[in-house]
Amino acid sequence: MLTQKYRNMNIILFDDHQFVLDSISTFLRAKGAHVIGTYTHKNTVIETIKNNKEIDLLISDVLTDEEIGLSLFEEIQKMKLPLKVVAYSSIHSDFVKQFLFEYGVMAFVNKKEPLEKLWEAIELVYLNERYKKQYTPEIVPPQLTPKEHEIARYLAKGLASKEIALLTNTSVNTINNQKSHLLAKFDCTNSTELALRLLQMGYLKM
Repeated sequence: MLTQKYRNMNIILFDDHQFVLDSISTFLRAKGAHVIGTYTHKNTVIETIKNNKEIDLLISDVLTDEEIGLSLFEEIQKMKLPLKVVAYSSIHSDFVKQFLFEYGVMAFVNKKEPLEKLWEAIELVYLNERYKKQYTPEIVPPQLTPKEHEIARYLAKGLASKEIALLTNTSVNTINNQKSHLLAKFDCTNSTELALRLLQMGYLKM
């Protein structure tokens, strides 16, 4: 059973799928936790956190339909609040997890795991302990070729393959092949993750 302190912990949830929020909320309330809000939009979460200093814990998705939502965690870190954050996502990249912990996230739980694992993480986070901060060692990839560097810069700016093809006087099919090669080379799943990895490794500049 929960202690009274756990029962008094104010929790909010963020995910862009309402059925996920409903599932987590039902589970946590059955545990006796105090879920005070669920949200499907990042900006609403930010405003809620700014205006309600009584929030103790945020459980948040990372990968939304629009982006890898690292900006949410970065903004929360800048607020310098005593808020504890648990990331609950299906994303598998150890690279992204590293960024999450750098932004102050105290736990990462994969959505494929039972909800009891999420509860274990909450208990540890409440005690100010990190949960599953383990990573697969990174293998340093080879240097980018000049052409790869050019394509990577355009991808980091958010340009589509058709736009890059026009700028480089290359076919769209060639650009798509080069993009796929870069994603595989750096073990990334999309252009956003690729840009973050290359920025961290110093291949790209802000």
